[in-house]
Amino acid sequence: MEHRFTRQELYDRVWTTPITRLVSELDTTTALLNSFLRRVDIPTPPSGYWMKKEFGKAVIRPPLPAPPADCVEPLVFDTDARDTRKRQPDASRPRTPTATAALAASDPAFPFQAPTASSAPVPRPTQPTTLTRQELYVAVWDAPMARLADKYGISGNGLAKICDREDIPCPPRGYWAKHAVGKAPDRPPMPKLDAASRQITIHPTPLPQSPVQLPEDVRRRVENARLQASTTTIAERLVKPHPIIAAWLADHEERKRRARQERDPWRKKLYDPGDLSDSDQRRHRFLDALFKTIERQGGKVKQGDQRELFAEISGEKVEFQLREKQKQSRRSLTPDEKRWRLPGDKDWKQELIPTGRLVFDIKTYLPTGLKRQWIEGDAQPLADLLSDIVAIFIAAGPLLARQRQEREAAERERQIAERRRYEEQQRRKRDANQWRRFKEMARDWQDLAAVRDFLATLRSLDIDPELEIDHRSLKDWLSWVEDWLSWVEDWLRRADPTTNGIEGVFSQVATIQEWSYRD
Repeated sequence: MEHRFTRQELYDRVWTTPITRLVSELDTTTALLNSFLRRVDIPTPPSGYWMKKEFGKAVIRPPLPAPPADCVEPLVFDTDARDTRKRQPDASRPRTPTATAALAASDPAFPFQAPTASSAPVPRPTQPTTLTRQELYVAVWDAPMARLADKYGISGNGLAKICDREDIPCPPRGYWAKHAVGKAPDRPPMPKLDAASRQITIHPTPLPQSPVQLPEDVRRRVENARLQASTTTIAERLVKPHPIIAAWLADHEERKRRARQERDPWRKKLYDPGDLSDSDQRRHRFLDALFKTIERQGGKVKQGDQRELFAEISGEKVEFQLREKQKQSRRSLTPDEKRWRLPGDKDWKQELIPTGRLVFDIKTYLPTGLKRQWIEGDAQPLADLLSDIVAIFIAAGPLLARQRQEREAAERERQIAERRRYEEQQRRKRDANQWRRFKEMARDWQDLAAVRDFLATLRSLDIDPELEIDHRSLKDWLSWVEDWLSWVEDWLRRADPTTNGIEGVFSQVATIQEWSYRD
């Protein structure tokens, strides 16, 4: 198939589309496309270009050079020409089957077939797989370790470590090639353990997190900050240091002055901070450039009560530190240490020694995808990383502010939901208490009706007034009853819930609240 471009159009497509995607769109191969681009003298992106562009780093796009003398536009790129340059297969020569095809042919139960052009990619598992020790032993001897590991979502080395931990023998190197030709060695028996049926859970390796997607306004600010920081140079000596750096230097000089005035040699040695090391001076120069660059971008660098450093960007606090990397080293004991050495003690001492390399750490938890640590190396000093560090600070402020707003919005929603839940709980409790009061009023009405019936029955009985009971005549007893009856009748009139009609009944029920009953 022929594709026609102008030279400028092809140049723009090469620098806006990755070469692998362009090859797929043109239905060609990388080798043919690169050969065609060299023939028409179109430059291609260097290695790492698309990664730097993805993370917003500065990339250089060279201009389109003048066309070669034999270049005629429009350019014609024939993708079918690749078929004529391919070596035609010899039908008379038998083809050697691949190892996978041989495995599938020799073992019909082989579970992993060679991928074909029409086979869809198997999605990576996201859930853990649980199987017994015996099942895993059978699986590793039925399929190559690397392909079996893909089924579980881990690496072949990780699966081999699991088998080693569970004492499960694995196929040796070259086993599957021998298996393909029918010369595979016998499987070793699985060692017997007390828990042969123990469950083994294989957790898939988490996929790498995608880089954070910056909003358009934040991305523009980051690019601007990166561009300005790339032109910032770190001074060889501090002339007008940042106020924080100046305060550090003044404090250091003050401590040296006080140490010089000290007469006690021991106290003088204790209080003397000594001269600044080369690492300290590099640290001050780098921080001075960093502080000034951040403040030119609208941020503010401050120092806390505990001498911790942080930058305020978009109203958010980003704490950081710059330290010297140290490593552990063994040294011989000094004569004094050897003199106080106990039997059995080691004849060396482990201690940390400075390496001279600076490490910049952002201690605040940043959104996923933002780098938090930079370590300088021999080929890349920390000064070359200044633009990247400043860009992270500029991006972190708005992203942290957005995260804080999302947390506050989520907290407001949680409080509203909690308030609704509490109000619904109180409403149900009040409703239950009112129903409880209604049932109590029904029982009171029933009890009052029983008292009235009993009083009416007593009055209807024939009695002998002269009959004495407990040194009291029935006449006296009746007088006592009459007194109580008058009080009971009055109490019955007041206690009867139906005295004021149905309005009175539900008026009493409505006065009941969720706190009316304490039990």
